[in-house]
Amino acid sequence: MVVSRSGAGQSAWITDAARACGTLPSFPPGYADEIMAGRLTIAPWPTVTIDPHRDGHINWSMDPFHHPTWQQDFQSGGWMEALVEGYLAGGPHAKAYRDRAQALLTGWLAQVPQRNRDPETLICSSEAFPGESWINSQIPPAVRYLATHWQGAWNHGLKQDLELLQIGCGYPPGAFGGQALGWRRTAYGQMIASFAPNRLGPAVDVQGAANEEATGYADFTYGLWTYAERHLAACGYSLPAAIAARIALMPMFLALATQPDGKLVQIGDTYVQPPRHWVAGTPLQYAATLGRAGAPPSRQVGVYQAGYVFGRSGWGTAATFGQQSFYSLRFGPARQVHGHEDHMSLTYYARGRNLLVNAGHTGYENTPYRAFLISPEAGNVLVMPGARFDGAAPTHLTRQFIGPAGQFFELSDTAFGRHPRERSVYVCQRPDLVLVLDRASGAASYEQLWHLDPALTVTRVTSSSAVAAAPGTQLYIGQVPLPGQVIPSGSTRVIRGQTRPYYQGWVSHQMLERIPSSVITMTRTGRSVAMLTLIAPTSPGTPVTTAITRQPAGSYRLTVHLGGTAISFLIGPTGYIEQSPVP
Repeated sequence: MVVSRSGAGQSAWITDAARACGTLPSFPPGYADEIMAGRLTIAPWPTVTIDPHRDGHINWSMDPFHHPTWQQDFQSGGWMEALVEGYLAGGPHAKAYRDRAQALLTGWLAQVPQRNRDPETLICSSEAFPGESWINSQIPPAVRYLATHWQGAWNHGLKQDLELLQIGCGYPPGAFGGQALGWRRTAYGQMIASFAPNRLGPAVDVQGAANEEATGYADFTYGLWTYAERHLAACGYSLPAAIAARIALMPMFLALATQPDGKLVQIGDTYVQPPRHWVAGTPLQYAATLGRAGAPPSRQVGVYQAGYVFGRSGWGTAATFGQQSFYSLRFGPARQVHGHEDHMSLTYYARGRNLLVNAGHTGYENTPYRAFLISPEAGNVLVMPGARFDGAAPTHLTRQFIGPAGQFFELSDTAFGRHPRERSVYVCQRPDLVLVLDRASGAASYEQLWHLDPALTVTRVTSSSAVAAAPGTQLYIGQVPLPGQVIPSGSTRVIRGQTRPYYQGWVSHQMLERIPSSVITMTRTGRSVAMLTLIAPTSPGTPVTTAITRQPAGSYRLTVHLGGTAISFLIGPTGYIEQSPVP
């Protein structure tokens, strides 16, 4: 790839470093001048004075916000490229930009460990200092470090490979004593190796699910892999057909994981955001454009052995896309990379809005709040207070039924104190409602948690139910006592914005964000528990009632009345739920 640099008073010029660098990052107007004034802004944090004497001599170990992401972005040094960009553009301040860049780079090379420095920053900055050994001599050891310290089959390893490929293919094959060719080959070999058996599993499995256990990172890695395919081709390489086929399945996963509001469902370390890497002609195009372009995907429900269930009432049209209902369920192997301890968690979207949500993601600071967001208590699950949680315990999808207007799933594990825990979920789409039957034993107490979207306000609480409201929507969440059961007084309560003795009642949509939000908790005690819960979104003021009777052979018949609409379900003795004609 040939990259041209031009600016006022400067002719276009091309160097090996320019090809290896690629396109310099895009910086906001005035960013270089802010650095010249001794200040630095790394979003979303406030501006920091890093160079009070404006001479380029700074403390590279500073960490003003005590946050690993800020310090990583600071020490990687990419922001210094704004000065290089200013120099290459020419003009009256070009020499000043270059001088300050040299002062900063000198300190960076002296103070920042090799493992924290981005070699691309070094290469891109060297464009301002062609032939100068103080910087050019640092390139080979920096790139060798990158090539010999692969982080493995996840996005960090893939980003390393892409950078190594860019560098190796930017320089002539014989550059640096033939090392450039070796860097290309290393990058390609590591990309292929990320699909072989490894401690994290393949980077993308045979269904098109990434191994990072977060929908946001599935989108991010899909963007990286499509970028990789293009740049491998430009350098004379191609991925094996079996690997390319897996990458081609990723848009379907992401389409199914996209809610009717156009945002990815918040699973794992995911911010509230739309899929950002959709490609025309893929299933993701329709979901990402809210039905305005492309064709509706061929499926409404997806079950992924990596541990996801996604389902919706339909794909609608551009006019009705946002009114479809949507749900997700989690199961699968132990948490890894960007996953949370969210097995069995249910999210639910209906009537044009989020209703049940996971508590979300706010960044990577090592704090009690981050620990809460990762924990089971941040999901819509049944927990066993006081029982030791084992994050290594897998959760199994044991049964499923997928119909056109209703789906059933059953999950089981022993994650709490090795005690059995089972969850049966029936999602109905005509009309929209969800039934959840939780069964567990061996603990002293049990607690269902239902995290409401912050837009919902709880308006009524009884011992067995709660009602929440938002404009145009009412959400009923109620325990249905099985024959012979009595719902204890005070079983249902609401927690909002709690910080002591532990965090609960918060939702985070973006980095550094904490939003107070209501959590409905439903508790039971005893050696075992069976909790049947109805989740029903309706128009405001719609009465919701239930009636349940015992049937032969240990089954139950549940009839739900939503206003004038009646729906009937059979609940089997082993927890199987199916819709049946109203008697």
